[in-house]
Amino acid sequence: MTRIRTLTNLSGIRVLYVEDDLETREELQSILELYVAELYTAKNGKEGLALYKQHKPDIVVTDIQMPEMNGLSMAADIKTLNSEQQIVVLSAYNDVEYLFRALELEIQHYITKPISVERLLNKLAEMTEQMDLAKKAAKDHKLLEQYKLLVDEKAIVAKIDLNGNISYVNRHFCELSGYSEAELLGQHYLFSFDGTDQQDILSDLKKSVLETKKWKGLLKKRTKAGDIYVVDVSVVAVVDTDNNIEEFVALMVDMTEVYEKFERLALNLKQDLSEQKHYLQEYERALELGTSLCVADTDGNIISANHNFSATLNYSAEELVGQSLYDLVQDCNDFKERVLKKINEQGFSSRVIKIAGKGGIRRTLSTVIVGIHNQQGGIHSLMSLSHDISETIQLNESIIENQKDLIYVLGEVVENRSQETGLHIKRVALISELLALKYGLSEEYAAMIKVASPLHDIGKIGIPDNILNKPEKLSEAEFKIMKKHADLGYQLLNKLDKPLIRMAATIAHEHHEYYNGAGYPAGLVGEHIAIEARIVSLVDVFDALSTRRIYKEPWPDEEIIEYLKNNKGVQFDPELVDLFIENLDEILGIRDLLKEQ
Repeated sequence: MTRIRTLTNLSGIRVLYVEDDLETREELQSILELYVAELYTAKNGKEGLALYKQHKPDIVVTDIQMPEMNGLSMAADIKTLNSEQQIVVLSAYNDVEYLFRALELEIQHYITKPISVERLLNKLAEMTEQMDLAKKAAKDHKLLEQYKLLVDEKAIVAKIDLNGNISYVNRHFCELSGYSEAELLGQHYLFSFDGTDQQDILSDLKKSVLETKKWKGLLKKRTKAGDIYVVDVSVVAVVDTDNNIEEFVALMVDMTEVYEKFERLALNLKQDLSEQKHYLQEYERALELGTSLCVADTDGNIISANHNFSATLNYSAEELVGQSLYDLVQDCNDFKERVLKKINEQGFSSRVIKIAGKGGIRRTLSTVIVGIHNQQGGIHSLMSLSHDISETIQLNESIIENQKDLIYVLGEVVENRSQETGLHIKRVALISELLALKYGLSEEYAAMIKVASPLHDIGKIGIPDNILNKPEKLSEAEFKIMKKHADLGYQLLNKLDKPLIRMAATIAHEHHEYYNGAGYPAGLVGEHIAIEARIVSLVDVFDALSTRRIYKEPWPDEEIIEYLKNNKGVQFDPELVDLFIENLDEILGIRDLLKEQ
């Protein structure tokens, strides 16, 4: 059953609704007017385009087949005016030729006819949430740009490539060093490093930025004129999504005057403790303001947390003290063991975690946990540095969700034409996901297989009805035509550069390949067949044999299992067959839950 979303967010949006059928238009108009801020209606694409130019609505909802100008022609003109315009297409099952044109227009939202008011309102609410998230992301991006500008204006900045050579400097670096930008670019960052008494510092810098991806300390360097200057340097590694270092950024504060003053005072006092305490307090204040930080003992009990960390979880810092950090982390039973193992191996653990906050809130954090060592070298405590990525994750999940809706619509169109029910593709999707997880694939990859699998037979839209729905066995010539659906499906889907659609193209192309190389269309062998295609191939055959088709009655489960065993290593991946049989009870549970009526 469709989940009812909160519809209050619709009260601030403006909607253009285009529909040529008077009865349908008036019925939906009377309902939509109760929820949205403004509603504009038109009876064809020509009127709709004129209203769009006049009012610039937030969302366009349109039928496809209409007189004067159809919905997709109108959508194409609207996309030339605003490529980011949100459009919902209302499609019937016989509109399949239009759906691929909608794909080319990058339309992501579809609702099949007859229209469910509940589903339409949910779709509008979902799109509104996504637009709000996108606006928030754009605002955050703009704020980040301003922060970067502020840092560039107020700090001394250099970017350094993996070879240690300078790839960027700002104006302040040039002014301090006395070198021009052209003279600095390409030079090693430490080319003006001063004195042999800093060799230990140099070694520590090189080791730390590669092992822990950060370093902080004082460096003495020489200007172009030969004068010494001293900078307080923080070097941080910039990493990609796989945690591989791409470059380094050095932020520097000119400490020359302070250093010279310190040296003069040291001649008489050796050390000005109050000044040292002052700078320590300043550094602690900067850390408190700029970082989401939590410190725990080795058992995971929180010792302290700063305001940024506690506010993220809706706690006060005092409420967090004594709670177990490990218990707050969700969906990872062996979190403690994994973290401590990584810290012992490399000094830190970097991962994305889901964490529970006060009042049942959930947050997704990008976290680095560092081991703090005592003087004897043992781990005394753990320091967690975090960044809240919950909204970014939610926006990405919404994008994937939109692609999933499109795939299920297209999958149901194919199943409807071949006189099979939509329950077939749902069973194949859920069982494929289960088998992928049992095989050891990640949850994200298994979820993608579930979403992409409904398009495995999309190429059948190009197969004539007399062959597709023939109740008797196909002749050799007819079967040759039927086999073309694998290539047709790949050609239809491979034109779109979207991750889920690319995976669906691979599944459509390879799900009739045999593990021993006797399949079609390319005669691929073994693991040269994509794992997602091997999984869907096995599950599709199982479900086809389990259910009634136009040309056969359902097989008993015992005969199906015997067939799978006999074709282990022939048609199917042998490891997948073993996993399938080992988990047969769960698989039959999914099949029986979605059994044909």
